[in-house]
Amino acid sequence: MIRHLTQNDLLLLAYNELPPEEHARMLGEVSASELLLLEYTQLLEDIAILSPISYSPEATSVQIILEESCSSSSLEMI
Repeated sequence: MIRHLTQNDLLLLAYNELPPEEHARMLGEVSASELLLLEYTQLLEDIAILSPISYSPEATSVQIILEESCSSSSLEMI
């Protein structure tokens, strides 16, 4: 059966989210196609760049949320 690989398949492969047999089969398919291999290596590079990036809220935003939660808690007691 011929199966076309999708972006989702490549993501599953890159994040090692496939069973070992499926991983080996799909890696073979990717290695056999220059276009798929190029896309897969680009995806791995992008993941390596984005992985260390972390997001956190601004301190002001956290303060506003905390103040709002404190002021609304007294109303909930009524």
